[in-house]
Amino acid sequence: MKKILSVLSLVAAFSAFANEPLELTVNVYLNNELVVADVVQAESGQLQSITAKDVLMFNVTPTLNDDVVTLTSSMHKYKDGSFSKFAEPVLRVALDKQAVIEIGTEGKNIYKVEVTTKKI
Repeated sequence: MKKILSVLSLVAAFSAFANEPLELTVNVYLNNELVVADVVQAESGQLQSITAKDVLMFNVTPTLNDDVVTLTSSMHKYKDGSFSKFAEPVLRVALDKQAVIEIGTEGKNIYKVEVTTKKI
């Protein structure tokens, strides 16, 4: 019986952790030019998608553990009429601190995404 109660307590604790409400402030740049700024609300562990039309689609799943957020993401660039995945960065950052992903080289497209996550 004690084992069952322990397991149920663990499941309840995980459920509370997984449902932590978060707010993500996301800025997407192409060659240092802001192409989309968005604020989205999500729960910890919930996928969010931000799209800069004909430029970039950024999918991100924030996971909160204490005061550290893990941002598991994928970046899809727009080319020839559709989006294709080209990167899958994973970052860890403290709550209320900005995480920055920058991919590309001078002379070609430089994609930059800034993400700040806070509890709501």
